[in-house]
Amino acid sequence: MKKAILLISLLVAVCATTTPVQKRPDGSVTINTSTLKAAEGYFGPTPIIIHLDSHEKVSGIEFLPNDETPSYWQMAVEKLSHAWDGVPADKVSILKVDAVSGATYSSEGIISNVQAGIACYLESKGKGGD
Repeated sequence: MKKAILLISLLVAVCATTTPVQKRPDGSVTINTSTLKAAEGYFGPTPIIIHLDSHEKVSGIEFLPNDETPSYWQMAVEKLSHAWDGVPADKVSILKVDAVSGATYSSEGIISNVQAGIACYLESKGKGGD
């Protein structure tokens, strides 16, 4: 728990110095985690783009290029790509999403990037960023 709090604190600090959150004219939001320092997969960063609809619910996740082993990455993507669909942004951090057995590092990278991106988005809202 202390490790998670420390990670979120670090992410908030990083988010404050970057602009990964983009609000669209229709009220939807995209969050690109490429610049955030989230936990990594086995071979490094596993950046994603999180899409929120105009009601601040997760509407999709795009998986960006990375150096993970393709077979393990694909296993993690297949199991996790819809894990957050329809979840309100302010509930993402309390949603329990388990790592995928056999692709633990890759899936933990995805999970941490979702949490980091949403934490950054919520922080930007708190500073009048929306």
